[in-house]
Order: sequence, then C-alpha cells, then structure tokens
Amino acid sequence: MDETMVRDKARGFMDALHALEQDETGGEGSLDALVDLYAADARLTNAALRLTGEERVGTEAIRSFWKDYKKTLGKSYSDFHQVTVNGEAAGLFWVTRGTNSHGDENAAAYDGVTLLVFEESGKIRQFQGYYDTHQFNLAIGIQKA
Repeated sequence: MDETMVRDKARGFMDALHALEQDETGGEGSLDALVDLYAADARLTNAALRLTGEERVGTEAIRSFWKDYKKTLGKSYSDFHQVTVNGEAAGLFWVTRGTNSHGDENAAAYDGVTLLVFEESGKIRQFQGYYDTHQFNLAIGIQKA
C-alpha cells in the first residue's frame, strides 16, 4: 500500500474507534465495525497485556478486548493529535478521556501511541498500544497516587 492508502485506513480505524467510544447502546454495532477492520489472524497487544506476557490473536479475541475497553471507559473519546505513516504502518498519537470508576465522565484521561501495521489488503495485521499503565490505572480510579 502507499502512504495515502495507509493514512486512509488509519482514518477508518480512528472513525470506528470514535463510533465505539461514543456509542451509548452497548456498542455491538460499532464493535462489529471496528473488529471488521482486523485480519482474521491479527495480533493485538498493549502495555497492560505485555506486563503479563499476553496478546490477543484473531478477531474473536480482539472483539473481547474492545468490548472490555468499552466497559472500562464507558463513553469516552480519543483525540488523535498526530498521525505518522509509511507504506505499511501508521503511528497514532492520542489522548483518551473517559468515565472513571466513580462514573465521572471525562475524569479519566491518559495518553499514548498506537502502532497499526496493515496487510496489503488493508486489514490491520498488528495493533500495538503504548501507554503508561500507572497513569491509566490512576485515570480510571483503580489505583491511588
């Protein structure tokens, strides 16, 4: 793929994530749209999963990950403030704000970077999320400073 196509695919991911984050109906329709962006054998990992040596492989495991994400953050929004691309991957720099464990909207905020690696077909082959797990745990209220 060329850089324009990669940028378009990254935009599709950002749009699908925004739809899931803002969905107040439980997220099943928007969850389907997000998971459809992944290849059948895609791999997903992030900072929290890496701490336990885990990753999610395949669309069912990825569906479960995003369902848990939605459950954890409730109504949230990821502000993608920088996107960088090459011929096969996109780096997305973001700040996510969501609901904390006390139900306070936009009280949970954490920032990070996501690497999306695409197949030639345009499907996401690999997702890697980088963020400070301590900052995330503080943001959602499951850890004290």
